[in-house]
Amino acid sequence: MKKTYKKTVLILVFFFLILIPPLNAQVFNHTAHEYFKKSLECMMNGDYQEAIVNCNEVLRRDPNSAVTYVIRGRAYYEIKEYDKAINDCNQAIRRDRNNATAYTIRGSAHNKKGDIDSAFSDWQTALNINPFDEEAKLNVEQMLKQPALRQPALRQPALRQPQTQR
Repeated sequence: MKKTYKKTVLILVFFFLILIPPLNAQVFNHTAHEYFKKSLECMMNGDYQEAIVNCNEVLRRDPNSAVTYVIRGRAYYEIKEYDKAINDCNQAIRRDRNNATAYTIRGSAHNKKGDIDSAFSDWQTALNINPFDEEAKLNVEQMLKQPALRQPALRQPALRQPQTQR
């Protein structure tokens, strides 16, 4: 009887040590995915506060999700919390340097705070990563149409428009 008991205990221990962690990981990832989907739905419906709550839950489960930082950054931008938007975009960029959307949102937040040079630089970076980023493209074009705004930004050599020869 003692051998059967020990065998049963060993099987149960094996089961809990080997089989349960992957199941927990699947539930954990599934839950993060559900919160992620909810955050996207909230963003589409304009419920930015609820999107932030759902993004917080995703980041609690997966703190390296660059995309989630971008979504939460956009939500913060939409509710005019520009410092938080910039911070989340910085977090996203630390995790994915090629995330053009993070640069676009961060540029827009810098622009709202009056930091035109940083805004222009971020939008240019976004366009270098993704030349089809319509938001960044429109922001750069709009800035270039306003001489009072574009002059400080155009002092940066890499961002100057080519001069036409006469």
